[in-house]
Amino acid sequence: MDKVKLPKCTYIASYAPGYEWQDRLESALFSTLRKHCEIQTFYMDSKKLNTESQLTASGLKAKQFIEQTQPDLVIVSDDNAVEYVLAPYFNGSELPFIFCGINNSGINYSLPYSNTTGMLEVAPVRQLLELLFQINPGKTHVAYLAGPGTTAAKNVVAFHQIVKEFDIPSSAFQAQTQQDWRQLFKQLQEDENTDIILFDNFASFPEWDRDVNLNWVKRYSKKLTVTNNDWVMPYVMLGLTNKPEEQGTWAGLSAIHTLDGMPIDRQEVVANNSFVFWYNPTLIQESTAPLPNAFLMQAQPYESKEPELDE
Repeated sequence: MDKVKLPKCTYIASYAPGYEWQDRLESALFSTLRKHCEIQTFYMDSKKLNTESQLTASGLKAKQFIEQTQPDLVIVSDDNAVEYVLAPYFNGSELPFIFCGINNSGINYSLPYSNTTGMLEVAPVRQLLELLFQINPGKTHVAYLAGPGTTAAKNVVAFHQIVKEFDIPSSAFQAQTQQDWRQLFKQLQEDENTDIILFDNFASFPEWDRDVNLNWVKRYSKKLTVTNNDWVMPYVMLGLTNKPEEQGTWAGLSAIHTLDGMPIDRQEVVANNSFVFWYNPTLIQESTAPLPNAFLMQAQPYESKEPELDE
């Protein structure tokens, strides 16, 4: 009996393997699409690309990969795959595209197009601040600490928009190296005007020494530190985080619907809505403003996958 020939799907990933967000999204995507299509993958590795010309060149290679593989549909994850592949080369084409992990809004790329649907990635900054204001309803100064790169810059803009809605004092910083990050972290911990430090993530730093930076955090953490990325939890006290698996599963199901004949322009663009509330049992003890037990009971304890550090 002849084996049934499956449709072909091409997956364009913005980053290289090893970035936890993308790895988990990809795992859920592939698990969902198993038995429904053959998947061929192109990794843009864009976190290592520092110039517009490098990103444009990577986008062109991804376009050529799509043309060579001749898929029935394409899935793109995270912003750079949209900005440098989908938007310039396939806007309105006959080839259906499903995007996922697009930060905050598709408005920067004029999404959706006639040949697209997708899931946006909205970091739960607003929900996290609302949680924190349950225990401190006053006008609290929040400092946002991010790394280098275009995605981090977009997250800073989104942060400014949210704190403006809350009418709270804030500041934002983009460190270019891990050394800059350590100095900013220490500076904010010692700044009498700062109450909460919101750490974006460290994925875009050229280098990141886990042991050195964890020891630095343990040495200087006094004020409340929070994040929206669960792999950053070893470095902060609290987190409200997205689930990358939600993005991958949704994109996979949308691909199945499309392959089964549902017109892609009839599939609504949606935002993620699944979050996890964490606390770090080790660092929470260092806070100079202890959190109520009733508040912490809402959260799950975060257990690091890495071995404990020596003092």
